[in-house]
Amino acid sequence: MCFPFAKNIDVGDIAAKVKTLFDMEISALEDEILTLQNDIEMKARSTFAQPGEHVKFWKLLVEEKYPNLRRCALNLTALFGSTYLCESAFSHMKIIKSKYSSVMTNDHLVACLRLATSTSTPDCEKLAASSQCQVSH
Repeated sequence: MCFPFAKNIDVGDIAAKVKTLFDMEISALEDEILTLQNDIEMKARSTFAQPGEHVKFWKLLVEEKYPNLRRCALNLTALFGSTYLCESAFSHMKIIKSKYSSVMTNDHLVACLRLATSTSTPDCEKLAASSQCQVSH
């Protein structure tokens, strides 16, 4: 899938592997792969692509012409992003649950991991303005 224009590609083998991974129809996949291999414009774009730009190449595929290949390529690139997030969460968990805080409960660990891996930032001023002060008895 990285370079569909190689000369020794077994289209049937690639389609079978993609079908097992993403549950797609083999005949449609084979047809799209063969159509892509004969697409002169896409072949030219892939030839001039810089190393590491294969994700950009797969985004250039027209949804109407290559729906299965486009979905497959985007799903494959998403796999690596989710692996990164998993490893990142594990690294944060190791730091949070070190020898100093090994008595932490699972609920607290989940909350700390959510904070450590979240990209959102709280609006402290808005939170403070919306809370009520407790009056003494």
